[in-house]
Amino acid sequence: MRTSAELREGFLSFFESKGHRRLPSWPLVPRPEDTSTLLTSAGMQPQMPYFLGREEPPAPLTTTAQKCFRTPDIDEVGLDGHHLTFFEMLGNFSFGQYFKQGAIELATEFIQDYLELDWERVWATVHAGDPQLGLGEDEVAVGHWLEVGIPRERIVALPSSENFWSVGGPGPCGPDSEIYFDWGEEYGCGDPGCAPACPRCDRFLEFWNLVFMEYELKPDGTLTPLPQQNVDTGMGLERLAAIVQEVPSRSVYETDGYQAIMAWIEKESGVAWDADEVATKAHRVLADHGRGMTCLVADGVVPSNEGRGYVLRRIIRRAVQQARKIGLEDLWRLSDVVVEQMGQWYPELEANRDPIREALRAEEERFSETLARGMKLFDEVAAKGDISAEDAFTLTATYGFPIELTEELARERGHAVDEDGFKRLMEEHREISRAGGEKSELQRAGDFTREAGFETEFLGWEKTEVLTQIGALEDLGDGAFLAKLRESPFYPDGGGQVSDQGWIEADGKRAELAAAFRFGEDQALVFRGDGFSAGERVKACVPWKVRFPTMANHTATHLLHKALQEVLGDHVRQAGSAVRPDKLRFDFTHPQAMSAEERERVEEIVNERVFENLPVHTFLTPIEEARKLGAMMLFGEKYGEVVRVVEVPGFSRELCGGTHVRSTAEIGPFAIISEGSVGSGVRRIEAVTSGDAFAYLRAQAEEAAALRSELGQARKEAKRKSETSGGPEVLAERRNQAGGVEVIVMELGESTPDDMLELSDRLKQQHAPAAVVLGAREDGRVHLVVNLDRSLEERGLDAVALIREAAALMGGGGGGRPTMARAGGRDPEKLADALAQAEKALIAALSN
Repeated sequence: MRTSAELREGFLSFFESKGHRRLPSWPLVPRPEDTSTLLTSAGMQPQMPYFLGREEPPAPLTTTAQKCFRTPDIDEVGLDGHHLTFFEMLGNFSFGQYFKQGAIELATEFIQDYLELDWERVWATVHAGDPQLGLGEDEVAVGHWLEVGIPRERIVALPSSENFWSVGGPGPCGPDSEIYFDWGEEYGCGDPGCAPACPRCDRFLEFWNLVFMEYELKPDGTLTPLPQQNVDTGMGLERLAAIVQEVPSRSVYETDGYQAIMAWIEKESGVAWDADEVATKAHRVLADHGRGMTCLVADGVVPSNEGRGYVLRRIIRRAVQQARKIGLEDLWRLSDVVVEQMGQWYPELEANRDPIREALRAEEERFSETLARGMKLFDEVAAKGDISAEDAFTLTATYGFPIELTEELARERGHAVDEDGFKRLMEEHREISRAGGEKSELQRAGDFTREAGFETEFLGWEKTEVLTQIGALEDLGDGAFLAKLRESPFYPDGGGQVSDQGWIEADGKRAELAAAFRFGEDQALVFRGDGFSAGERVKACVPWKVRFPTMANHTATHLLHKALQEVLGDHVRQAGSAVRPDKLRFDFTHPQAMSAEERERVEEIVNERVFENLPVHTFLTPIEEARKLGAMMLFGEKYGEVVRVVEVPGFSRELCGGTHVRSTAEIGPFAIISEGSVGSGVRRIEAVTSGDAFAYLRAQAEEAAALRSELGQARKEAKRKSETSGGPEVLAERRNQAGGVEVIVMELGESTPDDMLELSDRLKQQHAPAAVVLGAREDGRVHLVVNLDRSLEERGLDAVALIREAAALMGGGGGGRPTMARAGGRDPEKLADALAQAEKALIAALSN
């Protein structure tokens, strides 16, 4: 049996041996100018700029294994053996080199010599012709298939709906030829005419599509030949594996890659994938969504309620719900299986292993907190029949259920959901998103940029004033216009740095910059002013008072990144930034708040580098050389083959396209003004430099006495508060000392898990170092919380292990972090036993 990994590598190596250049997969996030889909959904999608002639291809012959994601199939995954959201497309591409004969001969050689498929079971389809397009049957393709040994009866002509490719409107297009595998007559409909694309059965499986791009479709529906003939092919790796591995059920989920994931799921949950229908659906959903969510996060997508982020949130939460059905906790660990399986071909997976785990864990924890209560509500309303709009809205707004999950759960019970009413309530609940208007403006700017026919040269790294020409202009009305300058000093929003402010002027006229849009290395600008026209010479200006503090803040951001790694550890990775003239914001991965000492040390390191007056160097280099130099690369960013490196010698080296000072001394004083959480495992620092830092430090000194007085009063008030004021009733309490740690065990009155966690945090802080175990009943269930001082993790204690052992006595289970874990159980009568077990285990561990 050939494994999926061997098939992937075999394909790429085969076409490399035929003169094709192997290219890395484009991220699942499409190119910035590609607004056709939320996510990359076809192997050739990243190649479109080459086929359209907008960019020069990196080589005349290329080959890729491309990550793809189809959002329409999310709800179908798990119901059968072939629907997927995440899949891999293997492709070979020719830009003006070989055409139909070469593509067919290469495909034949790979199928016969490498795959060693039974040639008698291979069929081909060709374009049958289209009178409306003025095309007859593709006799050229038929002739080449005959030449490689496929008899005429196994070459089937199909209409344009099956065998003609286009971009969905005017643009490049052409006939295609698809290669099918015959599973055998036993899988057919019995009709003598049964053949590929049979509407009655699925005996034939299409696994490779060869697209012959030779025409341009005009707006009037006519075809004209392209200047060169191109080839684009796509072969689904998962389908190919099912064929080569001769899977009896023909299901992609029974190929080796998915089975390896399912074996891990079975090991962790104790439930086999084929135990019953519930288990089979759960395993399929987890195997597919596990691959998808891992690769989405690796490509920089974060869970949210809009766009790509919503797709990611939806599949994570659907996977969590299915995992709980088979008793699987801590689903985020599945990402490690995916990374091990696919990391060799998609290096961004291994490079971002920790950020992937953290992002998935945070989203799982967030949803897990409300899943049980949400399911309880769903079960209550589903018992009455169809789901009302109000109940669906409550499940979404209060319990975090994506509407699609509610609909899926309802379908399983034979109920409907008032979707129209739900949409109405959601619209009433939130303001109309600004994203809609911005997207349309961005789309307009993108079209304008493409149609301008030239690329703006950015000179803003060296200059803030440029004499240039308006190369293209489009009036937007109300005194606004789109413009493309031949040369520009204006930095468009990107890499965390906000767009420049500024203006253009000529002959006493002036127009202020209102917006700047980035399209790869190109840009389009929106100005407000009158009297300007295309072809006019202008002076473009960025005011120094705006640009200089922005440069200082950007270089300071690099110093801050490195200082955080030195103080907190190498796990620190940038998770977002905003570089503005007035301040900088830096988001980074770290599991807990910084201590005062850590914050002070970071500030100290940055200022030390500033006072050393170190030079700031920038240079262009091939990306492989940058990797060898150890340059930091941002999580989720897609870089070209040549990259710009910003270096502070002996301290910091990062890939960056932003503007920077010439030496660290130009940054001036650096001061952190805030540090806090922006999500599970992600912290945010806001800081100021230069003149803003001086003003901040002076104001801070003037207010110091008042702040100290206020803080002292707050501390006195805090000490007077009872440990449990406003908290749950304490029914029983035990306290012990073990190994220099106070062990606090309490049984509480009716309490929610959130109330218990808040009380445990308060007790842990008031009696540090402390180990706190709380138990309580709620609505016939029982809850446990174990909360440990952070220092105990270094002594080998694990809150998750402690709570799982105790929860088992109550017929439950739990999970969490090494320092904090929560659990539930079904037997409230065993609560005292569970608390005693946790107390005994803690004292024993601390006494050793």
